[in-house]
Amino acid sequence: MIAAIIIADSQAERDETVTCRRDPASPNWACVDVLGQSVISRVAEGLKRGGIVSVSVLAAQHSSLTAYKVDGQSVVPDRWRAAGIRFARCKEEAFEAVLVADCGTYAEFDLADMLAFHHEHGEPVTQAYSADGAIDFWMIDPSRFDEGEDLRSAILAACPAYYELRGYVNRLRNASDFRRLVLDSFSSRARLRPRAVETRPGVWIGENAEIGRNARIVPPAFMGKGVRIADECLITRSTNVERGAHVDFGTAVEDSSILPNTYLGIGLDLSHSVADGTTLRNLQHDVTLEISDPSVMRSSGSSGEERRHWEDLHDDDLSVFTQGISR
Repeated sequence: MIAAIIIADSQAERDETVTCRRDPASPNWACVDVLGQSVISRVAEGLKRGGIVSVSVLAAQHSSLTAYKVDGQSVVPDRWRAAGIRFARCKEEAFEAVLVADCGTYAEFDLADMLAFHHEHGEPVTQAYSADGAIDFWMIDPSRFDEGEDLRSAILAACPAYYELRGYVNRLRNASDFRRLVLDSFSSRARLRPRAVETRPGVWIGENAEIGRNARIVPPAFMGKGVRIADECLITRSTNVERGAHVDFGTAVEDSSILPNTYLGIGLDLSHSVADGTTLRNLQHDVTLEISDPSVMRSSGSSGEERRHWEDLHDDDLSVFTQGISR
């Protein structure tokens, strides 16, 4: 049996464990909806389909994480500590291997092939890599680690076997990588597919989306769940408008990503950009702007909902969040 532990770090908490450095001012792009579902949710579902019987997602700090006391001070457990607790349980339950993924990279790979490589080379840890370096995916043999051993320290101290991923890899370091993932999905260079109904070739429309009568949607384009596109709008050239976003009257959006619960005002002309609440990143000019005028751009969602959308989450006795498909 194989288990998987997916660690969903925020940018501020990434440290020396993580191979791939990212812009600390950016969100963890793996936690942001892309074509209707976050990369982390897609990874968890893919692992389950691939035969992993237990998939745990350790999400960002949340109000339901249980605090504990150290020297009289309240401390919220970090996710690597929670991952170590879950890993210890996998050892107790005699799992033959545990895949640990510090999720920030989108990677397509053959799980069975990686497991076979891990067994063949006989090292306690196998780490994935691609042409541009190591990836923060580790296949670990829990029987080779002592009880109580710190998981993060053990990974750092290991001399792993290196398994080459031959499939599509996107590091998701920044908004440009996020846009490239959208484009690569539309062009089928990546297997990631839109989570919506393809109403006509190259146009995907999510549940309860409202498209104005005179709005033009030029493929390829994606409109997520609950999106509103007003009259006289133009959505074109590989644009994705994610869950709950609203594009108001007469606005044109070209080659851009509108992230969840973002409002774009009347009569705007947006191109080569990522719009996220009040933050606008123009990729052509490499400029990031904060928009203070709510009539131009604003967040239209409830607090905490903009950055990440987890389906079917529940608490478990590790005081962490795990995906609904967890064992």
